[in-house]
Amino acid sequence: MRRLAAALLVVSTAVAGAQTPRNGPEWGGKNHQPTQAGVAKRESRAGVQAPVAERQENGQAVDRLGQQLLHDETVDPPRNPARPLPP
Repeated sequence: MRRLAAALLVVSTAVAGAQTPRNGPEWGGKNHQPTQAGVAKRESRAGVQAPVAERQENGQAVDRLGQQLLHDETVDPPRNPARPLPP
């Protein structure tokens, strides 16, 4: 029984060590989240750029969403459930 437990411990340690931890869009030591500049560069190289008006509209939409998120964060900030609210 001890041999089985030891073997399982060795196997589980080997499997856990083989997997690269993932932190959001980062894994394998590289950030995989696309950036606006990176996407524009790849589109330009591929020759498939969106029209200027569409790119401006998309940029404005992203700005509006960012402002909305910041506003929502100010109005209703996240609470830490581990820390009780003061009375």
